[in-house]
Amino acid sequence: MRRRLILSTAAIALAAVIILGVPLGLVEAARLRQDSTSRLEREADRVSAAIDDRLERGQQITPTLLRTLVPRGHSVAIVTRDGRRIGFGPPPGPDALVAHSGAALGATVVARAPIGELHDRVYREWLLIAALGIGGVLVAIALAALQANRLARPLEAIARRAAELGDGDFSVRAGRFDLPEADAIARGLDSSAGRIAELVAREREFSSNVSHQLKTPLTALRLRIEDADSNGDSQLEAALGEVDRLETTIAALLAHARQESAKRAVTVNLGAVVHDHAGRWRPAFNRSGRVLDVASEKNVQVSASPGTVGQILDVLLDNALRHGVGPVGISVAANGRSATVTVSDAGPGIPDELSDQIFERGDSPSGGTGIGLHLARALAQADNGSLSALNGGPTRFELRLPRPVSGSPERASGKPPRPDRRAGEAPPEPGPGR
Repeated sequence: MRRRLILSTAAIALAAVIILGVPLGLVEAARLRQDSTSRLEREADRVSAAIDDRLERGQQITPTLLRTLVPRGHSVAIVTRDGRRIGFGPPPGPDALVAHSGAALGATVVARAPIGELHDRVYREWLLIAALGIGGVLVAIALAALQANRLARPLEAIARRAAELGDGDFSVRAGRFDLPEADAIARGLDSSAGRIAELVAREREFSSNVSHQLKTPLTALRLRIEDADSNGDSQLEAALGEVDRLETTIAALLAHARQESAKRAVTVNLGAVVHDHAGRWRPAFNRSGRVLDVASEKNVQVSASPGTVGQILDVLLDNALRHGVGPVGISVAANGRSATVTVSDAGPGIPDELSDQIFERGDSPSGGTGIGLHLARALAQADNGSLSALNGGPTRFELRLPRPVSGSPERASGKPPRPDRRAGEAPPEPGPGR
């Protein structure tokens, strides 16, 4: 985009210079020719006036007199009334400029000048016009480069955010660029990221719930079939095989739902993510007259899906900004095989009876939508983590995520776990939040 805009602007500026500069050069060349001819006529009149005075007094016309009247390189030809011819100066070329005296009384005076003088003046004028035109084109290119950067930067930033959103990072925000069109696209992208994050969380929750609800009646069905099979019915053995196959299918679907993000989990620098998102939220806290501080250990690594930590932090910081009071602090610490992020403010804390209720969908004692905290906990649990409200003291939320474990079989294979198909045993129960 930058290159096309600069090239198009340069082409337009060059066309304008040519359209205006060429006619200006032609007009200026004609003016210079007329000016040179007028100057030569004045020289002839000056010589004519001087020799008329001499001729009236009967004095001779000497080369010394003409040398003071005729510029160097020019020549004059004088023809007196009695037919005498007097010449002064170098012989003119075939293309010399010629001018006759218009005030001759005692003699006819013809002044000549080399055409090269006129050509030199025209050449200098063309050079001046060309220099001004090139300068104008360069200024236009510089202004076009500035404008191209101003227009391209928002589009490139939005493109990067869209790519991150496509990679599963629903916490991305495009920002604002003081360009109405680009800001409209950014607002649409931000709104889409929020809706997609909520939709993905709902789909994961739905998959887990469906799998869990199907397992209970299947277990009861298996027990009934096994009781009937103990009586020796061969048809029931075939039915038991079909139940095994259905259990395997459901377990695979459940494992897929669990590992939809886990199979794409990466090592995330928790401290860097916290500092990055705190930097995005700090202007909003400053506008509200509140302080946002971060205390983080160095190189705290966790295993999480791309964007999950950022989404949860955004929910917690938004909750602290809307419903909390006083300064807000974020602390990051490593605890053995897990790492924690604690977000706290100076609020009175969350009562014990509401510590789990606030994470339920649609439940918000403070008048919110009841979706944000529910979604944040669902995202944490999808990455084998947890999100909880700490009791006692000021308002505190703790996010706990697993640290990377090298050589993990499930991470290495990237396949869902196989169910235990021994008769009489139910499939494994789903994990927390599923």
